[in-house]
Amino acid sequence: MVIDTVIFDPGDRLIYPYVIASRSFFTDNNRYLFNFNDFDHTLEKIDLDKLELVDKYPFEKEGPNGTGEYVDYLVSVDPDKLLIQTSSQAGIFNWEGKKIRDFDPLLEGTSLMDFDRKVFQPFMTQKELIFGQVSNNSSNTYEVGFYDRTLEEFSNIPLAEAFRHGDFNLVHINGNSRRSYAPYVTMQPHFSQNKMVFGSSVSSTLYFFDPQTRQLAKKECNVSLTANEKKGVYRLETEDETVFQRSYVALWEEVTFGPLLWDAETERYFRFYYELSYVGEHPSGRFPTPVSTAVYLMILDKELNLFNEFSIPQLTNIPYFSFAKDGKIWIFENIEDELGFVRLSFEL
Repeated sequence: MVIDTVIFDPGDRLIYPYVIASRSFFTDNNRYLFNFNDFDHTLEKIDLDKLELVDKYPFEKEGPNGTGEYVDYLVSVDPDKLLIQTSSQAGIFNWEGKKIRDFDPLLEGTSLMDFDRKVFQPFMTQKELIFGQVSNNSSNTYEVGFYDRTLEEFSNIPLAEAFRHGDFNLVHINGNSRRSYAPYVTMQPHFSQNKMVFGSSVSSTLYFFDPQTRQLAKKECNVSLTANEKKGVYRLETEDETVFQRSYVALWEEVTFGPLLWDAETERYFRFYYELSYVGEHPSGRFPTPVSTAVYLMILDKELNLFNEFSIPQLTNIPYFSFAKDGKIWIFENIEDELGFVRLSFEL
């Protein structure tokens, strides 16, 4: 394995040094990364081949074309449209920053901040379909959902029961505040672009989904370096912080699985999975911080057959944002307040 690091040239403008998956996207060939900049409220276009900032698209926070204060989710809907969602509103915008219409496919009719409502958290588009997670705030659970822009219909894809998501649901109540953990769903277009692939942070198992037939097909991906799923049961709602933190640590010390990364160059999928380790006391009011991370990588063919896996001791943190391009895996890293990536390349 070869590891190198790249840093992007911002030219005479500042480039945002953080990348979050829910508010960034790529062109189809992964040539350009589009990433939202909180400092100046712009969408940045970044050339991944030349490692430089290409352009900035400004948006307004308030007024009739306002996105809201902080962008939580950003999805490219069409070549000329963007879906932007904040904690209080969501809308379809053009690249000039004009708001075309509001977007609330669940038709709740209340603020996205309303604790008792369900919220659609958009993730990606496939043709006329917008896929995302459906977050049920009151039950602290997630499902997959998609909105058909042609039919203007919303559908749910029940996966929480298949992944035992009810067994991994932690809530700490402290007066009027809440801290919680719930498993998340991962999603990725299949290489054929006619299907989707769904997974979960708690299991190595994957599911094919055909939007035309609305059918799910299960795909086992049995790994040998760790367990295939979290084994314990962590159903908890408590005011006792010590009990909450103890359960949180136990849950994260079991294996956790990341999203699939598709590389068109090698026609391979990559998927990180990892186990965390904790020691000592944990500060009050915060999530416990791990002292070490064991990172593993599985490699699958385009039909999701597992053919290799190995540990990566060189990685000591969870690769929160990563993607595959030209046979390499790129992992985001803030390098002295500059946008950078650690790149992994290896023989397949």
